[in-house]
Amino acid sequence: MERYAEWGTEADTVPAGDAERHDSGGQKGLPTYLVLDTSGSMGPYEKLLNDTLTEVVDTLYASPRVAEFVHLSIISFNTSPHVVVPMTDISELTGLPVVTCGGLTAYGAMFDLLRDRIGQDVDGLKSKSVRAYRPVVFLLTDGIPSDGKTWRSSLAALRDPGWRPHPNLLTYGFGEASEAILKEVSTLAAYMAEPGREEENKKALSGALTSVMQTLVASAEVRRLQVPHEVEGYTSVPLEYVD
Repeated sequence: MERYAEWGTEADTVPAGDAERHDSGGQKGLPTYLVLDTSGSMGPYEKLLNDTLTEVVDTLYASPRVAEFVHLSIISFNTSPHVVVPMTDISELTGLPVVTCGGLTAYGAMFDLLRDRIGQDVDGLKSKSVRAYRPVVFLLTDGIPSDGKTWRSSLAALRDPGWRPHPNLLTYGFGEASEAILKEVSTLAAYMAEPGREEENKKALSGALTSVMQTLVASAEVRRLQVPHEVEGYTSVPLEYVD
């Protein structure tokens, strides 16, 4: 049985404007971003990625509580980032585009796109009278950044505590992913699969997507983000805190 740590209270909603601070009613939702590494090294897993992604979304679609609570966007990234699915209610999804793999693993442009989309999406939810919990980003990767050290400034902007909708980040790494990079990116949790060959990496990819699905289902049940203590096939990477 999966075990979870609860994360997210009324205080962890994105702060409202002054005129809205005393209005705690209305629908609440969790802006969720599934960010997928689709660089060239992911080529052997392209079909599995698409098939498993479809299964995950179908499962979430079939859960009314998830559909009411989770607002999902899917982003892929390689040399450039791409919005595969714009922020939407899961109940409104009618299908998924096919994800293709190729190119490099550019983190900086992906973090820049995330920041831009989160700002737009939180405002979009507000216009629909949905009070957004702090957004959550699930990042799945099998490699290390190809853009040297420049991506760190983009990550800092995304995580800037002075930016009201700065997200929570969880990372899943397998293949040639770096545990140190996963720790640096993550704010809540990081998971690293044991190094392996193609078959082991396929299991790790499938396991990561399944974990994301289970996490969202568990979160929707209690209307709070539930962070898994353990992920099958992965080791939890301890994060360092300054307080």
